[in-house]
Amino acid sequence: MADILTEILRHAPLVSAAAWFSLAALQVYRDRWHTWTETFFLFACFFAGMYAVGDWLLFNVEPTIPPDVGIRNATFAALVSVTSLSLAVNFFLLFSLVYVDRMRRSYWTFMIVTVGIIFMLWAFSLDHLLEPRETGTLWVPVFRSDFFAIFLVYILVYGVLGIRNLYRLYTIVRGSSKALARRAAGLMVTFTAVLCLGLVTNGYLGLIQNQRIPPPFSTLLILVAGMAYYTLYPSGRERISEAIRRFQARRYNIKAVFLTFEDGTLIGSKVRPGEKVIDQDVFGATLDVIQNFMRTSFPILRGKWLSSISHGNYTLVLERGRRTYLTAVLDGEETDQLRRQMRDGLLRFEAENRNVLANWQGIPAEAQGTEELLGMFFIEEPLVEASGI
Repeated sequence: MADILTEILRHAPLVSAAAWFSLAALQVYRDRWHTWTETFFLFACFFAGMYAVGDWLLFNVEPTIPPDVGIRNATFAALVSVTSLSLAVNFFLLFSLVYVDRMRRSYWTFMIVTVGIIFMLWAFSLDHLLEPRETGTLWVPVFRSDFFAIFLVYILVYGVLGIRNLYRLYTIVRGSSKALARRAAGLMVTFTAVLCLGLVTNGYLGLIQNQRIPPPFSTLLILVAGMAYYTLYPSGRERISEAIRRFQARRYNIKAVFLTFEDGTLIGSKVRPGEKVIDQDVFGATLDVIQNFMRTSFPILRGKWLSSISHGNYTLVLERGRRTYLTAVLDGEETDQLRRQMRDGLLRFEAENRNVLANWQGIPAEAQGTEELLGMFFIEEPLVEASGI
């Protein structure tokens, strides 16, 4: 029975890896990789999967003759495992920070620390490996205690900070919906339990230099993957991302929204009541001139598009679809959730007007749903959104 359990634990990380890689693939398939929030979540999923792959490789390195081949393979697998875990925790923290707040330059400090930790792991931390002495036993990497203690503190601190952000997420959404609050609380509790249980089990097995039981942390992470999918991609209509967008919307006030075809033709616009009306055609033409000037003057920017223009307290936030782009003029700070709302709206509009846009004649009246697209930025909507993250 013990041998069967050990054999299951040897290969269980592959199931965890498949779950995390599936989440990453889902992000790409749903076109959810354009904002900082989505990018950090994508990388967190990918490296959580790589952590599980690294553990599976380590658990299944066979003794070889000559033995240096097995040592080399086990060393590489062990370093891939701890490196991937470091990056997974790093991107999880960055995702949780930006999801409940906004991207700030100071957050790159966390990435700098992570790079230092990875350098330490590869250069100094691994002391030696315990080779399997009998059938069914494992290679065990033995790390220098001082460097490994730094690594554990790093994992614990980043993990606790991420959990704190999940608690902030819970406090934000509980005012919107009890169902959303339960999902957010479930994600927080699951991640906390897995972090504590994983560190305890892996730490204990490492201290006693156990060679029979594969450390289960990477396998336990499949619970977090499942809870993340349930929380961020629910089957119901209520969306945590919409509750977060409403919360963050207090930081900005949208003054006007413009919908433009890729050639600079203005399809439609809407200005908040009471705001000074501007010449909409001049606005669209001027914006197109600015973008063409940037791409012409700076060759490195060719193929790129402006994402925002700031002037005083005002920001022009630009989000592109495939053939059109939206420009929101706002007073305050832009957020990832606003950009996600803009992009989702654009994609729906382009899907509805696929034939019209493919044969665009410059006649705005031919496009359907323009007023609905522009109007959604000025009204309170129910908690419904096309995206998960």
